[in-house]
Amino acid sequence: MNACPHCGSVKFVKNGTSYYGKQNYLCRHCKRQFVERHQKQVDQALIGRLLLERISLAGICRVLQISMSVLMRVTKQIWETMPQELPLSQKISQVDVFCLEADELWSFVGSKANKQWIWLAIDRQTNLIVGFHLGERDGENALGLWLSIPELIREQAFFFTDNLPAYREVFGKKQHRAEGKRETLKIERFNNTLRQRCSRLVRKTLSFSKKWEHHYLAIFYFLIHYNLDKMAT
Repeated sequence: MNACPHCGSVKFVKNGTSYYGKQNYLCRHCKRQFVERHQKQVDQALIGRLLLERISLAGICRVLQISMSVLMRVTKQIWETMPQELPLSQKISQVDVFCLEADELWSFVGSKANKQWIWLAIDRQTNLIVGFHLGERDGENALGLWLSIPELIREQAFFFTDNLPAYREVFGKKQHRAEGKRETLKIERFNNTLRQRCSRLVRKTLSFSKKWEHHYLAIFYFLIHYNLDKMAT
């Protein structure tokens, strides 16, 4: 204990114990009492790695022996430092035509009645996720996926998708072919990876998101690190 937490004075004395048996102090300057509190050191890097695994927030709290409020504070700090766009290889400027697969993955926020579809686009050559959008399963949100893809890529891309009409509403005929699962194997495989790695997306889970913003940021955080890992190999 270095100073009074109320006034900052270093003039204080022991003053018995608290109800819970902890040492109590009395500040001679402001006459207020206080108990020494030990701040638990939190490993932000470790939390960042655990957020990429199939473990619930409550599970992380149990493993690290920290409160949910502390975990959420650190998690929000991690999210705030994320880049605003998905990391992509610098080699994309050298590509003439991109071959992309797009698909949508079911999820929910709050309750299963509040469906939120995860729209994704993957580049066949690099296996990098180049587009991500979260919303309903309609033309407006298919447009959201289109706009999430960097302009340099989407203007030089050919898209393979399933037969969802929303894709035909947004992607031009010269850039799009609806072939079903036969031509969307890579994005389907990634959907399985995403669902298995993110506890929020596991079917019949209790670890679902309560807020749309947290749902979006948690998925985006995983996608960022997925791309970084792919670029490093």
